[in-house]
Amino acid sequence: MKPWLLPIAIVWMMSTAVAADKKEAASSEQQAGRVEQLKQKIAHDSERDICINSADLVRELVEQFNNQMNAGELQPAQMTLDEIGAYSDKAREAAKNSHHKLKQAELTLHKSARRLADIGQALAVENRQAIDVVIKKIEAADDDILNQVFKD
Repeated sequence: MKPWLLPIAIVWMMSTAVAADKKEAASSEQQAGRVEQLKQKIAHDSERDICINSADLVRELVEQFNNQMNAGELQPAQMTLDEIGAYSDKAREAAKNSHHKLKQAELTLHKSARRLADIGQALAVENRQAIDVVIKKIEAADDDILNQVFKD
């Protein structure tokens, strides 16, 4: 092996690691920005759009929860988990007043519940009970919205 090849390989590996860290930080910042943007949108939305935007926010919060758990941020992850339950309930309530994009909202909630269940399977057993409670909330909202879809 040539002696000049080893330092080049080390520099290349270090630059790759730095680039991956920057990309991950930018990704979590973008996600936090999307979450805040959706929260603002829901706060100013008409009743017609609250259901679908709340479902989209639940999807984003599930991914934020996953990132927080992977980073070991347990307290923010618990707060995010609480928000997931709150916004799934908000989607359910909004579905009672509006029939706009209900099927899309139902599908988004269904996928979010499945994703959260998958995340829960990868976590420690002591964390799963809190996640299961939120999954049941999302599934209940999903069922209620699905009933609204077929009610008409």
